[in-house]
Amino acid sequence: MNLSRRFLKALAATSLLPLPAFGVESGKALRIGIITDVHKDILHDADERLETFIDAMTTEKVDALMQMGDFCTPKPMNKGLLDIFNSFPGPKFHVLGNHDTDGGFTREQIMAFWGMEERYYSFDLGGFHFIVLDSNDRPADFNGGYPSHIADNQIEWLKEDLERTTLHTFVISHHSLEVPVCITSQEKVRAVLEAAKTSVGKRKVAACFNGHWHIDHSPVINSIPYHHVDSAAYYWLGAKYKHESLSPELSKQFPTVALTAPYTKPLFTVLENDGDARKFSLRGAKSAWLGASPAELGFTSTPIAVASIRPEITAVLETFAEAS
Repeated sequence: MNLSRRFLKALAATSLLPLPAFGVESGKALRIGIITDVHKDILHDADERLETFIDAMTTEKVDALMQMGDFCTPKPMNKGLLDIFNSFPGPKFHVLGNHDTDGGFTREQIMAFWGMEERYYSFDLGGFHFIVLDSNDRPADFNGGYPSHIADNQIEWLKEDLERTTLHTFVISHHSLEVPVCITSQEKVRAVLEAAKTSVGKRKVAACFNGHWHIDHSPVINSIPYHHVDSAAYYWLGAKYKHESLSPELSKQFPTVALTAPYTKPLFTVLENDGDARKFSLRGAKSAWLGASPAELGFTSTPIAVASIRPEITAVLETFAEAS
């Protein structure tokens, strides 16, 4: 269901056709089920967590699904997780995460495995515009590790895409566009988002969403909200706070879980856009710590406020009138 940038460029050049869109019943609010940071390659019960999400979204008959990265590497053993995701009957969208390249895999290998046509793309759904960015570009001064960057050519594409649309727009990336130590080109990207205006001077970007940090946090920068969607799985602690929260048998099979604070049940949310009521919302969700919490372990973090580290997605309700 992803769209080719070459196709979008051709549309822009001809100006004869509208951006391809996925239909939603007239007069009905658009609902998109969102899950992020499932981490199949770390967690012992990733399949079960994703099944819970898919079952809930299928029962609710949401209009589409999106997973926002750190989903799974393209190993044959992960095909089962992908099959669970693909069992949803409606449109499904992917976002590339940094850990999806673990083990030396390339973005191209991940895309082929997931069935994702382009690293970054846009689409219209239910009268709204969505832009998916790839925040895994390598900056010129890249020295190894996980890159967190959006290159100039992608930023230029973003600018052109925003110029073409007349719809309320949501921007999705795996990494955060507001945490200072995250996307290195975030100020350039935010400048493009803030400059995107309607014909009457209202801003086009309703909100931005990201995963990656596994936190519950929604700051606002120059009137644009940046919503962190919490992980479906856990909060990462690291070796300093290693502890066991699983049975001895499971701990041997999944040793990396000891470096995390897992959640007892999966977190996920639903983005609901109601154009008639001029509002959009993120559904709240709560889980609990499986074993000791980060606070009980004495965890501290420099870039992240400890108060935002909780197994929760706080409900959000905003109006397009105020957002514009």
